[in-house]
Parts: sequence; structure tokens; C-alpha cells
Amino acid sequence: MRMGGSFWGHDRLRFHSKMIAPPADAIGLVNTFYIIETEGGRIEEAIPAYSAQIIVMVRGRLTFTYADGSSAESSIVTINAPQMRSSDCVLEGPVLEVGASLTHVSWQKLANLPADMVHDQLIPAEAILTAEQIASLEAAAAACRDGLIAPEDLCNHLTQVIAAGPHALRTDHATVVEAILRWLVSGFDPAISDLYASVNVSSRQLQRICRRFFGVAPAQVLKRFRALRAAMLLAQPGINQEVHAQLMATYFDQAHLIRDIRRYTGRTPTQFHPDSPVSGLLDPAAHGEAGALLKSADD
Repeated sequence: MRMGGSFWGHDRLRFHSKMIAPPADAIGLVNTFYIIETEGGRIEEAIPAYSAQIIVMVRGRLTFTYADGSSAESSIVTINAPQMRSSDCVLEGPVLEVGASLTHVSWQKLANLPADMVHDQLIPAEAILTAEQIASLEAAAAACRDGLIAPEDLCNHLTQVIAAGPHALRTDHATVVEAILRWLVSGFDPAISDLYASVNVSSRQLQRICRRFFGVAPAQVLKRFRALRAAMLLAQPGINQEVHAQLMATYFDQAHLIRDIRRYTGRTPTQFHPDSPVSGLLDPAAHGEAGALLKSADD
């Protein structure tokens, strides 16, 4: 478990953030759970390109504005589709939100919606969850609001909903996704030829499966993961210098680094601050395979 303390942000609003590792029955389904709590007022933040999320809003409201200019407001149970780019988010407090970052596999098991077709948008909960599941999460949010259960207890309710994903993966899809994940954690800049050599499907089929689960072709997935890893280095100091040098060597120059980090995180390298309500979203634990190499280097 990683926990951000209470800090004074730039707008002088106090917040509290907490990252919670998934329990054994949620490993492979959830990258991390997180809790964000703020005082009253308005906070503007950038949300990095992130996996699909289920968010339970106990108090307050979120408004997302995506790269295409579209905006959407949260409900008590909010589903944020996989993000291919960063988004802007306004937190109108007091906010208490409990969220689960889904793995690429669990998103398909739960929603069966290709990431290349449905991304960078809020999806009505009723389009994916049953009425009973929504009612259960809303009741848990009300109990938390009334002080009957702790915010951490909502993670158990989320786990039950996510684990009940009704869609089975095709065996060939699961095999290819596993190969893509192994390739992504094999190094900071693995050769794409290594990925193609590791699967028994055509290049066209591999690209199609990759787009379904990751939203884009393998080369673009690696580009996104590399930018997120660079941002994690900058936002979470403490990674050893050897790892820092290896990752930075994958960029041609500083301009290339700045451009990619801005695209996928909404910030420039000089704009990462530990005193941010969503700083935990750049914790390696929050990004599954994207953060695995940095998390292992930090352990």
C-alpha cells in the first residue's frame, strides 16, 4: 500500500490520496485501487493516459475534458473508458472518490468494448454493469457518506463487480495479450521484431488484437508506455540513476521527451509536483505493466 499524506496544493486546498494494492482475488483484474479526498472548492488537474477505471463518487463531482474537446460529468458510479491521451479534470469538492484501475484484460471481461473503438470518454454505468451492481455500489457509497463504512471498504465492493465480468476471452486473444505484456516489460525499448517472433499469429492479427486491448498498434503502445515511465521517473523521485539513464536514452532529444510526456500526461517535465491530488496516478503501481520495470527497480 502506498499512501500520499495531506498536503497544501497550489490552490491552498488540502487533499489526501492513497493507493491500495489489490487483494489476491483481484490480482490480474485491478492494477491498483485509489482514494482521493479534498476539501471544498475547485481543483483543476491533468489525468494521464490511463487504463479504464470504475470510480465511486462518495462526495463531490468530477468533470473530464478529453483531447477531442468533449466533456462529461461524473455520476455516483462512473466508468472512464481507457484513455489514449491525457485529459483535463476538475474536482469540485469536497470530493471523496474511490477508484479501481482495471487491467487491459479485465476491461474486456467486464465491458467487451474494443479500446480502439471506445476510449477517452465516460460511459454510462448502466451500459456495462447490471442494475443490481450499480445499486450495490450506490448503497456502499451512501454508507460511506454516512460514516457506516470506511472508504477502503468500497474496494471490496468494486472487486466483486469487476470479478463478475461476464465476458470470456478467446484463447488466441489471451495468448497474444500475454505476449504483448511480456514484451512491454522486457525492457524500456524492446525491438518490435521480438514481439512478432514470439507469437504464432499473422502480423495483421496481432495488430488487430493489440488495438482491441490497448487501443493502438504495438509501436504506439510502446510509445505511450515509454512516456508514462518517463513521467513516473520525474513524479516519483528515488529510482536509481542507472534506470533513469536507461529510460532517458530511449529519447532522441529533450524536445522529443517533452512532446511525448505532454501528450500522455498533460504536463511538461517541469510541471510534476508531489503536492497534487492525482500525483498518485503516476505511481508505478497504478499503471500495471507500464510501471512494472520502475516498480521493480524501486523495490
